[in-house]
Amino acid sequence: MTNLQALKARVNYPQSDAQAEVNLIARGVATDGTFTEDIANSKSFRLAYADTLRFLVTGVNLSQGGSITFQNMADIRATANAIYKEYGETLIGAIGEQPSTIEDMSNDW
Repeated sequence: MTNLQALKARVNYPQSDAQAEVNLIARGVATDGTFTEDIANSKSFRLAYADTLRFLVTGVNLSQGGSITFQNMADIRATANAIYKEYGETLIGAIGEQPSTIEDMSNDW
């Protein structure tokens, strides 16, 4: 399995190869590299995973392909933020972060 395939499988939500590739490349992970336990536990791959979750929370149009409930969105956001916090990255919803439409519609965040 490649790193690209692994990231898409880990997220388990319809997304383009291009979007997943962008997140892997931006974090310095080879898209066609062989996915290993070391890669799975690496800072770079984990942050690429969090970036992909951020995309789901802040950028995905939920009317196209698949569905995510408000609770799922809260769980996705919490997972991404836990990874970001571990590595000292900006959290989703932090000052300066672009709010999502879902966030604007829900007080459950």
